[in-house]
Amino acid sequence: MAYATVQDLIDRYGQTEIVRLTTPADQDLDGVVQPVAEAALADASAEIDGYVGRRYRVPIDVPPPIVVAKCCAIARYKLSTGEQKSPTEEMRRQYEDGIAWARDVSLGKFVLELDEVAIGDESYAQMSERRPVFGAGPF
Repeated sequence: MAYATVQDLIDRYGQTEIVRLTTPADQDLDGVVQPVAEAALADASAEIDGYVGRRYRVPIDVPPPIVVAKCCAIARYKLSTGEQKSPTEEMRRQYEDGIAWARDVSLGKFVLELDEVAIGDESYAQMSERRPVFGAGPF
């Protein structure tokens, strides 16, 4: 589940930019290429989940506006790389800010108004001690 829509991208960055970023280099700029934009939003959402999921249950059913904004910033950066495209400094900064924000959420430095995942909850990744396979002694 993506935390933002293609329309969210357009509302934030404008139709012209999203058309340019989603259109492959060898095609005419006819309109937003929906599958390309949706894939970038899904990738951005998965990246957010990788951080936020350490503290909150993911996917987030109703993402707060800040999650939508960070998802759009990360997706925009992803759309601006490759295929003869280069991100602007602003795009790079917003992407880095988005990742730093997600990291801060995972560390509890930025709190979302969501239910936190409890330790022992089956959706929470847990670490366990690894026991030696061939015995406890030195090799």
